[in-house]
Amino acid sequence: MSKRQMKYSVEERCRIVERCLNNEISISEAARELTVSKSTIQRWITLYETGGPSALLPAKKNNHYSKELKLAAVTDYLNGLGSLIEIAKKYGLRNKKQLQNWLKVYNTHKDFK
Repeated sequence: MSKRQMKYSVEERCRIVERCLNNEISISEAARELTVSKSTIQRWITLYETGGPSALLPAKKNNHYSKELKLAAVTDYLNGLGSLIEIAKKYGLRNKKQLQNWLKVYNTHKDFK
């Protein structure tokens, strides 16, 4: 398990995500209520939509992705097949930042590890 303590429990995260998904509260309102960034709320929503409540648990280990998967995700994004968030969801990434990092590697003509 992660060494960092979660500021909000999985139950609290689920509650706020479900309120956002049910249009009871906006992402901005949720962020203000919990004093977190809007991008944090959006990330929780993406995780929840992709993997359900258990996806809001801290990651237990680093995921390793094949070169083929990285290239496929980057290619889909560059071909306009979705936004960063949509492509990240499609390939099961926990965060769009992972895809952004792969795009940097690709655009600097380096090899994926």
